[in-house]
Amino acid sequence: MKKTIGILLLFAVLSAGCGEIEKAGKEETGREVSLTFMMPQSHAKDFLLELIAEYEEETPGVKIEIRRIPDDQWIDLVHSKAAVGEMPDLIRLDKWVLEAVGTRHFVEFDSATSWYDRVLPQQLDNKLIDGKLYGLPISATSGIGLIYNEEIFENLKLRVPTTMEELRQVCGILRREGIIPLYASDKEAWTIQPAFNCMVMQYTDADTWEKLKSNRLKWSEVEEFQVILNHMKELREEGYTNEDYMEATYNSAVDAVAKGKAAMYVMGQFFIQDVLQKNPECSLMMAPFPYDGRDVLSIVSGAGLFAVCRESEYVEEASDFLEWFSRAEHMNRFNAGWNHPPVFKEQDLQMKSWQQYIYDEYILTGKTVVQIDETLNGINLNGLWNNLKEMLSGRMDALEVMESWDKDFGEQMQYKGEKGWQPANPPV
Repeated sequence: MKKTIGILLLFAVLSAGCGEIEKAGKEETGREVSLTFMMPQSHAKDFLLELIAEYEEETPGVKIEIRRIPDDQWIDLVHSKAAVGEMPDLIRLDKWVLEAVGTRHFVEFDSATSWYDRVLPQQLDNKLIDGKLYGLPISATSGIGLIYNEEIFENLKLRVPTTMEELRQVCGILRREGIIPLYASDKEAWTIQPAFNCMVMQYTDADTWEKLKSNRLKWSEVEEFQVILNHMKELREEGYTNEDYMEATYNSAVDAVAKGKAAMYVMGQFFIQDVLQKNPECSLMMAPFPYDGRDVLSIVSGAGLFAVCRESEYVEEASDFLEWFSRAEHMNRFNAGWNHPPVFKEQDLQMKSWQQYIYDEYILTGKTVVQIDETLNGINLNGLWNNLKEMLSGRMDALEVMESWDKDFGEQMQYKGEKGWQPANPPV
């Protein structure tokens, strides 16, 4: 009897010991989580990567794998990933891309979310789709325009051009001084679009867009669009850009402007920050792209989001990252990196002098026009941008660009079932 009791006690002790060993093992190993975070290559900035590295350090067991996608392939790849169910855990998207891909692919956030009510109302409203939010708001309204070197302009006593004729005159003076007047980086189609975007949006009105979207007007029928395209081509052919414009990239534009080799470049205001990282002494300013004296600045309304994909195995962990990222100290660094105004109420971000000028002179006064992407919400413009590249390389003319885009645009509008367009696959 004593022997039996002894064996039972020994078994109990061993069993308890095994349990403690097993429990300790689980606590030591934990759950390893690897989150995939997909974004356009140009958005994988050092300040974002540094923030992500800090999150990994503060959150043992969680790693974030950055997947950089070439900007020219970005929209097409997001659509294809969604179609085959291969979305990442996290993704950086603008509202109109998210809507085009389909909100069903993304986690919805509402007032029950810890950071929802901390978003500035104006930075929340412009990101809602049918009154719902599908990601952490990360960007605010920013400008797109002619970025120029103030020191070069002051030394040569140049006035900022407001028309295409004035732009050509300024370019001529700069070229004679041995400075690249207007840098062009046409190897990457996404860097071609800002100039076309600015001019087109300055020229058009709401009625024109309504007619284009309702199939009462073709893009090729708007003669001014072809005039604008020809202006872009002529600036290159007349020698007012760098000779290697078809091989030049965004990064080479940053280097050229930072070194004072080029005086002007057309891009979003984030370009200024990238140049200042290369050369903090460079004095840059932005102005509306000169087109027939129209003093209005093209803007991105700040529709950027970090979204969590519904298909993710780690929705909770991805959402935890968004909560961490939403904190004022993190958003301050992120918004400062992009030269964006604050997104959250408690941010104490101070704008730089040039940024404050753009904000006060244009954004607050409403002297702005939104970019084409926002006007054509949900339309994939890659075909148009790639055709612009073809035109600048001499393989298409302006009319062919617009006629090709008419077909692409029409097919997308039909697929979406928009008013005025015959459905792509009418019911039998």
